[in-house]
Amino acid sequence: MSILDWIRVLEDFKRRGIKVIHRSALEAIYRGKDASLSVVINRLEKKGLVKRITKNWICIPPCEIWEIVKVVFPTAYISLEWALHYHEIIDQEIKVITLVWPDKTRVVTNTYTFEIHKISKRLYFGFNEKNIADPEKALLDTIYIRKKPPPELNIELLNINKLLNYAEKFPKKVRNNVHKLIKEQF
Repeated sequence: MSILDWIRVLEDFKRRGIKVIHRSALEAIYRGKDASLSVVINRLEKKGLVKRITKNWICIPPCEIWEIVKVVFPTAYISLEWALHYHEIIDQEIKVITLVWPDKTRVVTNTYTFEIHKISKRLYFGFNEKNIADPEKALLDTIYIRKKPPPELNIELLNINKLLNYAEKFPKKVRNNVHKLIKEQF
């Protein structure tokens, strides 16, 4: 297959609303050797037609982080610092995408770095249809996993009632941290 054929294949995926693709989908189309497909993917990446996500996963740009997470890590939601930055609760840009899920903790690195943390099923809530944690839940997850809140919070952007309501489901140490944080800010 030529590069033009691959461009047509990628355009067909996009037309069908598919931006995140597993290598096996490309293997089903490609009739050459497995090693040759790696060369094809490298060439497509150099031309900016695809972007590697992790081993065996690519996306067709432009592709949002949440679109990737929903496909590659479907039981995870984006939280902690990345979600706090997304909701403008913290100002510094975040390079590591932190996910939370009920599975094992791990780090996955390629073009992106995904830091994935295990959380108990009773704390698996508070995220939207894009699998991004509500800002209040992202703050609580941060305190729970990192053992402290991030510095320089725009806490005035949070819904304090929602924060306190969500906090009730967390261990006492997290709740105490939240009450202290609120007391310092208001």
